[in-house]
Amino acid sequence: MSKKKKPNKSPVNRQSLKVEAVSLQTAYSGPIPRAQELGDYNAVVPGAAERILRMAEKNLQHQIETETLALNSAREEARRGQIFAFLIAFLAFSSSIAAMIMGFPSVAIVIGGTTVVSLTIAFIKGRHHNST
Repeated sequence: MSKKKKPNKSPVNRQSLKVEAVSLQTAYSGPIPRAQELGDYNAVVPGAAERILRMAEKNLQHQIETETLALNSAREEARRGQIFAFLIAFLAFSSSIAAMIMGFPSVAIVIGGTTVVSLTIAFIKGRHHNST
């Protein structure tokens, strides 16, 4: 009779290997990379550093023009608002005075009072809105 060998279930002494992956990541903010990276770009594509700098300058100029345009538009809008507010107030007070002269004091009070209240509310809300 032949004996069958049983598989050896004894623990095998193996050296456990620990593998670690290390990843290096660099980041920068803005349109221009660091000087060393500009040199690397130049090594790959001659003149790339100059092109990148030119692109950054054009981008900055565009931002300046856009912000200037936005500020000028806001200034013009505020100026138009002031002109229209003055015209409305002038017409309302003129109507109030005309109503008073024609003998309608209650109408004059309503027109004048509502104009003053409305302008005061608009002024306060406008100031509060602009300060936030």
